Amino acid sequence: MSTKLPESVTKLLNSTRYVHLATCLDNIPHVSLMNYTYYHSNADYIIMTTPKGTTKYENMVANPNVSLLLHDWMAAKTTSEDSSEGTGKRRNSLYEFLTNLNKTEISRVSVMINGKAEEIPVNAENYTFFKSLHLNNSSIDEVQAENYIKDDNTALFIIKIDLCKVTDTENNVEEY
Repeated sequence: MSTKLPESVTKLLNSTRYVHLATCLDNIPHVSLMNYTYYHSNADYIIMTTPKGTTKYENMVANPNVSLLLHDWMAAKTTSEDSSEGTGKRRNSLYEFLTNLNKTEISRVSVMINGKAEEIPVNAENYTFFKSLHLNNSSIDEVQAENYIKDDNTALFIIKIDLCKVTDTENNVEEY
């Protein structure tokens, strides 16, 4: 097992808009579709925000062990006609996902990530840094940013990646 994520996984993490977040409390699983930001420094991290008081928030506070799932079909290349680059507007990610679902290629790989979620308190030294990275993620549209990042009742989490498994369509699995 390698300790470094392969380039194919980091490219996918940088290009995919959504990840499925799985949490669990008292043997009751919960899955949410989430916006996220990938960040690499001395380790690999996923940055997420969620309103306080939600099931996923309560689960991560009580049990920081989480699992994430993403697919390569979300990394389909955009064309100039569906890109918002240069317009100054954020993409409406959910709308683009739904309208382009039939245009994207079928999944070649799935990436499963295990990690530990840590809530970053507002008064923590690194809070502003991580929140800024997440706010400046251009694949998060303005409505989602207002509701899920800028809102005062939102909690900021970082997830340190502990394990990554990549599975292809022929059920070959590689672990990192």
